[in-house]
Amino acid sequence: MPRDRISDDAQDLFSRGHQAYSTGDFQEAVECFSRAIRLRPEIPAGYRYRAYAYLELGERIRALNDLDQAIRLKPDDVQLLADRAAELFAQRSFDQAISDCDVALKHDAGRADLRGLRGRCHAGRGDTEAALRDYAEAINGDPENAARYFVWRAQLNADCENFAAADADCSRAIAANPTLAEPLHMRAAVRQQTGDLDGALDDFNEALKLDPKHALAHLGRAICRFQMNDPEGAIADCDAAANLAPGIVKCYELRGSAFMKIGNLDAALANYDEAVRLAPSSAMPLNFRAGLHYARQDYAAAIRDHMEALKRDPRHAGTFNQLAWIWATCTDPDIRNGERAKECATRACELTEWTEPSYLDTLAAAAAECGEFDDAIKWQEKALVSCTDPDRESEYHDRLERYRTRRAFRAEGS
Repeated sequence: MPRDRISDDAQDLFSRGHQAYSTGDFQEAVECFSRAIRLRPEIPAGYRYRAYAYLELGERIRALNDLDQAIRLKPDDVQLLADRAAELFAQRSFDQAISDCDVALKHDAGRADLRGLRGRCHAGRGDTEAALRDYAEAINGDPENAARYFVWRAQLNADCENFAAADADCSRAIAANPTLAEPLHMRAAVRQQTGDLDGALDDFNEALKLDPKHALAHLGRAICRFQMNDPEGAIADCDAAANLAPGIVKCYELRGSAFMKIGNLDAALANYDEAVRLAPSSAMPLNFRAGLHYARQDYAAAIRDHMEALKRDPRHAGTFNQLAWIWATCTDPDIRNGERAKECATRACELTEWTEPSYLDTLAAAAAECGEFDDAIKWQEKALVSCTDPDRESEYHDRLERYRTRRAFRAEGS
């Protein structure tokens, strides 16, 4: 076949591939680009655009392979390097992504977006200082898109528990581009973490006005409403989040807890079952479901779920604590077991270096179940000293008095 005919056929296939891609027919786009590549394997564009189509189909390894081939054919193409760096970042191959950013920036030092992406890679691998440097350079070099970099830096500051800096960066992002929902969503999450629930709720509301289909903003507002004792509002937002993004496990866990709060245990169980189905290797959905079994006084089922949770996370202090509480306090005499309760409560305290007051409280209950009231009083006093919640403080004080009374009765009886 003449060379010019091969070129014409390849060009026609490229055009058809682009048309299919633009209309969302990504499988057809892959097929067209693949046929074009067979005719002209030396042209990097075929691999580039097939990679884009593969990404839309969720074929991330194939996409990366195509980007690799395109870069072998055109190693100084800055956009190809940027595309591969972005995909490597998405696959958490941070060092390789940084390498691509470095090479691309040698060819085009003005690509602030690559400095921002490199900052995210540095943040992902735990190099906070390098990430902050890149974010600052990206903000200065690309003021039009500064809001994006402010949000990324805010996330890093929040991860480092530098909440004041995170809040400030979110506010800068909002000022830079008030049409974006993401900075408001991020600031809401930061304020939620610092206990400013009213401020968080306002920001979630504003974010959802800008983007009513922001699933994570619905979920964040659901968490906020749940913390503000509005379970019905939490359920409504979980419904919206689940419709928009059905695979978010936290949505089902939270909706289950909200249904428990209003006394609809059957609906709560259905949500916890779905969370377990979605995350079969995770401990938390099992622990939530165990809490429901405990509320129904089905202690055997609660213990089974907690034991399954420990198989998934053998160092989960909360699971040990919850098991200990069941064995120390449940109303079924055939299940109560002070020694097992003490063993689990001790492990929970060890895993948290004896700093968690609720675990010390459980250890005190376990010691009391074993009849060791001196130890029960000792651990309850420690729980009381380290407690910062006024409601819990009152509970702990009441239990401390009960342990003292029981010790006094025992002393009189002896």
